[in-house]
Amino acid sequence: MYRYQRSALLLAGLGLAQACVTATAQSSAGNLRLHVRDSSGAAISAKGTLYGPTGGHSQAVEAASDGSLQVSDLAPGRYTLELSQPGFAERRSTFVVRSGTTTTQDIILTVGGVNTTVDVIASTPIGALNVPLKDVPVPVQTLSAQTLLDTNAIDLTDAMKRRLNGVYVNENQNNPFQPDVNYRGYTASPLVGSPAGLSVYLDGVRQNQPFGDVVQWDLIPKVAISSMELIPGSNPLYGLNTLGGAIAVQTKDGIANQGFVISGYGGSFGRRAVDAEYGGNKGPWNWFAAGTLYHEDGWRTLSPSSVRQGFAKLGYAHGGTLVSLSGGYAINNLTGNGTQDFRAINRTTGLNHGYNSVYTIPDVTYQHQPFATLNVTQAVSSSVTINANAYVRYTRQNTTNGDANDDSFDQSLYTLSAGDKTALTNAGIPYPSTVQNASTVPFPYLRCIAQTLQKDEPYEKCTGVDTDTVTRQHAYGFSGVLNWNTTHNKLSVGAGFDRGGLTFQQTGQFGYLNADGISITRVNAFLDGTYTDDDGSVVDNRVNLHSTTTTPSFFVTDTFSLNKWVLNVGGRYNHTSINNVDRLPPASYRGTLTAVNNFQRFNPTAGIVYKASSLLNGYFNYGESSRAPTSTELGCADPDFPCSLPNALVSDPPLKQVVSRTYEFGFRGNPDGRYRWSAGYFHTNNYDDLLFVAAQATGYGYFQNFGKTRRQGVEASASAHLRKLDAGAEYTFLQATYQSSQTIEADSNSSNSNAKSGEKGVADGGLITIQPGNNIPQVPQQMFKLYADYHPLRKLGISADFNLIGSSYVRGNENNQHQADGVYYLGSGKSPGYGVVNLGSSYNITSHFQLFAQINNLLNRHYYTAGQLATTPYDANGNFVARPFTAYASGDYAVRNTTYLAPGAPIAVFGGLRVALGKR
Repeated sequence: MYRYQRSALLLAGLGLAQACVTATAQSSAGNLRLHVRDSSGAAISAKGTLYGPTGGHSQAVEAASDGSLQVSDLAPGRYTLELSQPGFAERRSTFVVRSGTTTTQDIILTVGGVNTTVDVIASTPIGALNVPLKDVPVPVQTLSAQTLLDTNAIDLTDAMKRRLNGVYVNENQNNPFQPDVNYRGYTASPLVGSPAGLSVYLDGVRQNQPFGDVVQWDLIPKVAISSMELIPGSNPLYGLNTLGGAIAVQTKDGIANQGFVISGYGGSFGRRAVDAEYGGNKGPWNWFAAGTLYHEDGWRTLSPSSVRQGFAKLGYAHGGTLVSLSGGYAINNLTGNGTQDFRAINRTTGLNHGYNSVYTIPDVTYQHQPFATLNVTQAVSSSVTINANAYVRYTRQNTTNGDANDDSFDQSLYTLSAGDKTALTNAGIPYPSTVQNASTVPFPYLRCIAQTLQKDEPYEKCTGVDTDTVTRQHAYGFSGVLNWNTTHNKLSVGAGFDRGGLTFQQTGQFGYLNADGISITRVNAFLDGTYTDDDGSVVDNRVNLHSTTTTPSFFVTDTFSLNKWVLNVGGRYNHTSINNVDRLPPASYRGTLTAVNNFQRFNPTAGIVYKASSLLNGYFNYGESSRAPTSTELGCADPDFPCSLPNALVSDPPLKQVVSRTYEFGFRGNPDGRYRWSAGYFHTNNYDDLLFVAAQATGYGYFQNFGKTRRQGVEASASAHLRKLDAGAEYTFLQATYQSSQTIEADSNSSNSNAKSGEKGVADGGLITIQPGNNIPQVPQQMFKLYADYHPLRKLGISADFNLIGSSYVRGNENNQHQADGVYYLGSGKSPGYGVVNLGSSYNITSHFQLFAQINNLLNRHYYTAGQLATTPYDANGNFVARPFTAYASGDYAVRNTTYLAPGAPIAVFGGLRVALGKR
């Protein structure tokens, strides 16, 4: 690891040294030489405007009939060119003109309705009309493929958390490819049971899976990403689940990405990876292919991961027709060993100590996914186009999750009964003749084995439990939109149909913790209804669910501009039907999952932009959106039959769909100018929000509708785009609160009803009351980001970013009242704020070879992105101690409850070589 650190630091240091000693080149005029073509390669004429390098400078330009466009004697700096031609999409391109040189480039105009740059956004997920950012009544944020390169991001979520205002991550899984991505207090997560509130699209196809609306970020190939847009607010045009925003990702093609590029890099934690891409075009055809091979050992104990992604696209462009057929395949093995007791993290001695320690293993996910997407655009006339797409996708996921069995923590695990001894003797298993206790048997297991042999109480006497799941999901759908584009009006009318099916199976098996304190040895006892707990309840976490979700929809949006005013109105109607079929045999101790649920709603939106000048405009927007309860939530919604997360479904009473209403307003500068700024206020209320009512994240509970929640705050940003420097600052104040009262179970919270009644530490039936104004867990109030991409020399680039994220409450502390007492309740119940600095550098040896290096968490800070309150069997020295306290008069035993935290990765250094061959 240190070898890589020294290499990267040396490279970055050399770059900085060269930047300091290189004299600034004297300013002299530069030239711009462009050639304008259509997608088939034919030269076309076009008219436009060239802006820059100062916000007030612009000039009209026109490409000749042979496509040539030349502008001479330009001052050095960054220029933006806006080109248009009837029948083609408006194109905005950015160039850096350097002193004494001629900048040359091909400009490709595509058929109207296809989003080609990040300076405009599509009005719907499948494309439709390109609307300039300055005409959009919300503060859209974008990322490009170049940003992914500049930041040396390992995937899309890595770049988002470092460069997009208001975006933060909770690493509950603690795997770099499995974060909870959050924006404005809403989540797109790979973890079933997380409160989904962001919709994600790839080339117009919704990536939220039918099961739980989860998003598998590792299935989105970073190397194939062309651009990404973050559209804030409750935008109904992006369909279900767009409560807080939508993420739209577009992939590359062979027109704008010609040639072959391969990158290889390696570094800390055994990280090694190869990214490759190849694109080209001939006549009306173009093609693009990309792939990633990635592996790392992981920085935490026993946490390896492998990612293998492939992507290909074939395109056809001729006249007014544009067709693309894309597909991909991913096979990934991911390990995410979750949160850890803060005391174990801080310990320097004993078992399972240190920042890189884990609580239990395994927590592995294997998944693979093939998919195919067809997109078609047809220009009917210079003002009318038709967009359509169709897709099919199949995903299989297998998981194995090992947990300590918290139902054993308050049990007698050391003293063998007469029946235990007889069972062990008959099985030929020796046992000590002396009395045992926690000091002589640090990890008791004989009672687990004995109770299993007797088929009696393994539920209480086994210290571990493994859960295995298999999820098979398939989805297909199609949509189409008719676009009418005139000088002052952009109208889109469309419809869609989406259908998803899933089969989910789960089994559980008891076991005992081994002497390493983290792994589990399974025994021949299953959570299949054979056993009962000490209350007489049957123990059964099996699930065999088949479900189909069908959503037809239609939508309309219209953008009307007149002089300085732009008005946008639209809406979408969704009708969702969820048909659950329970394939387990009926049983008296559980409800049935079989049910049909229907949800429908029309969600409107309206916004206005006033462009006072080229340097100032104001905006206001109102939108509504909704999401139907998922099969997961519907299958875990009965307080009489609570289920265990992640996925133990037991009954299916009706739930209401969640409805969000957002309004926001603000002011901003020219989004295409040299200097850009934005400031705004947003306010979103969720009605009938969904809350998992549970004692802890690994315990029992159920989903229920929660009256109202609110997310409101202020976003502000400023950036400069100069000749050698792109830099920016971003700030978000976010207040996410409950707005209704609700009583929930929270056994590990020190303010629960058990503790107040005099039975502190009893982890069964403790209740807390959420009050209006309580902060929602895992949502920081303050976020501040700085970033810079600096090119002191033509061959040298340096990037840096700084993220400062405020503290937040952990799960289980929904009432914000938890207080540690040092005996029964440990830890603050909060995840502390943190700051992380990242530094990167690149050096172009030649036009074909580039060296790059990256140092993440440069100052090697220990920080935490998420947390939860839960029980623990360990004392302060890391020793396993069952039944640590004497019984109360009621006969109940107390256990320790602690704060578990999700640590962020320490300093990581990696670097590599990028080779580009052919025309780029």
